[in-house]
Amino acid sequence: MTDMDTIPQGPKAGRNWPAEWAEYDDPNTGARVTRLTSYPGADDYHLYFTEDGWYDDGRRLLFRSDRSDSRQLYSIDLESGLITQVTDLEGFEGGTSIHHETSDAYFWVDGRLVRFDLDRLRVTDVIYEAPEGYNRGSMDVNADGSVVYAAITEDVDLPGEEQWMDEMMAAEPHIQIFAIPTDGSDGDREPELIHEEERWASSHVNASPTDPGIFIFCQEGPWDGVDHRIWVADAETGETWKIREVPEEGGVGHEYWMADGERIGYHGSLRDPQGRDRVDDPEPFIGSARYDDTDHRETDLPDEVYALTHTHANSPELLVCDGSFTGVAHNLLYRWDEESESYEGPRSLATVDWRPESPHPHSRFSPDGSQVLFDSNRYDGSSNLYLVDVPPFEDLPEYETD
Repeated sequence: MTDMDTIPQGPKAGRNWPAEWAEYDDPNTGARVTRLTSYPGADDYHLYFTEDGWYDDGRRLLFRSDRSDSRQLYSIDLESGLITQVTDLEGFEGGTSIHHETSDAYFWVDGRLVRFDLDRLRVTDVIYEAPEGYNRGSMDVNADGSVVYAAITEDVDLPGEEQWMDEMMAAEPHIQIFAIPTDGSDGDREPELIHEEERWASSHVNASPTDPGIFIFCQEGPWDGVDHRIWVADAETGETWKIREVPEEGGVGHEYWMADGERIGYHGSLRDPQGRDRVDDPEPFIGSARYDDTDHRETDLPDEVYALTHTHANSPELLVCDGSFTGVAHNLLYRWDEESESYEGPRSLATVDWRPESPHPHSRFSPDGSQVLFDSNRYDGSSNLYLVDVPPFEDLPEYETD
């Protein structure tokens, strides 16, 4: 491979911005909050909540921003606040996966899956190119960095008469999920087809952070309309199986791996899981299970949180939930009590002021569990990144329904 084989960076890569952060005590909970970004008129978003965006031994955090006229990757030094533009790539598609044992990140650029060196700020290889007639789905590098699990979806024409998600599910596009070797042009291995079907199941591909041969993916569409949402795949055998079955009128989703690579977190409800019908008793829940669908640990969510929220945890001992744009202005914490074998809470953590026009907070814990990262436009109407220090559970106010 030569430099001519890769995708060149534009001139903006490597530019720096001074620290933009500001600290304050949350007016409703007292928790210490740091607003990390505040560039005027720009929208900043942390990586999707399933992806650990901390790197360089936790000293830096990746995020996406349109402060340079197109959405690109940036990093913030968590000791100094210095912000650096990481990519200046035409066709950068946003979703990013980091291999934390190296300085490599992976993402799509104009239909090509690339390996990117976060230290040298350059594309080092194109490891796969989506075939004509297929759109890129989600992807994630596996635990040992040997392959990227990546999905592609058949390009289908939709009538445009109903909601896009409903029409896409009904179209039943052909999807494929591959294990793509990360050595790219330096190696002799070919992408291996792990799974394919005639059903929209090409998103939320997430590799176990500890087991290189296991990943999860989801069947997309309205949660109460899909056959089942959360699936586990064994890359060696090709076997797939369901996690957390629910009644026909229920749904479960927004799945993610906990840090041990064995438990899968989720939330859902037993009725009207995405709030389309606004039923009176949706029975929402939050929890996790082992990847073999055993040892379920769950608790109820407030009814007003049941629709479009997200949850995250490094372990089942402490869970965070976004709240809801329908009236829950805070992210919420739950703590596992070993003696009662049940969850305590919820307690309010930080004010996110989530409204219908706001970015999804996508709350997620830092790798050491001491902070929660979220997005909010509460400062100036633009999306910014926030980090809240997690106080002792007992110091936080109990969440009370209005």
